[in-house]
Amino acid sequence: MNLRDSARNLARRMQGGIEAWALRVGKNPASARHELAGSGGYKLGLEDAELMTQFAIEQGVADPLQILNTFARNVGAMVIPLPALYQTGGTSMEDLAAAAREFAEFVAVSAQAPADGRVTANELADVDRELAELIGCAQRVRASLAVMHEAGKPKPEHLVLPVREMRTEAPSAAMPGAVRQAVPGECPACV
Repeated sequence: MNLRDSARNLARRMQGGIEAWALRVGKNPASARHELAGSGGYKLGLEDAELMTQFAIEQGVADPLQILNTFARNVGAMVIPLPALYQTGGTSMEDLAAAAREFAEFVAVSAQAPADGRVTANELADVDRELAELIGCAQRVRASLAVMHEAGKPKPEHLVLPVREMRTEAPSAAMPGAVRQAVPGECPACV
């Protein structure tokens, strides 16, 4: 798949489709359609592709990294999502079970690929996809454990100091050397 197809597919899956995305980034919807189609010298810019990806993540669109994954595949690389992208609010045991399933799928695809004595480009792409999903799940497990760790840390207690009241009267100036008596609860050294 080429980048333009990935961008067009992602924009269509977003809430409101291409028109809503165009308005959100300050573009005329007709111009946005031309950019996504690559017609008449129109080109989708890198910043626009990044914004589209960020909006897709915010909206919870399926496969929000489609443009980035296509770009990576086209240059022989792989994208590994960070845990924050997949904060599901699930428990670490649910995440761990998902990681175990992903590992099983990775093992199955990796074992099946060379079964006929060769590995095709499609088989290698399947292995890469399963590996990326496995790493993403492992990161999600780590992230949920980190959340639990932070929640279990004792909260710092702040030292509460007693509040002293202001003196309402000073020692009498009429009597030189007069010493004022401390009021109950007042620090004698402060008198």
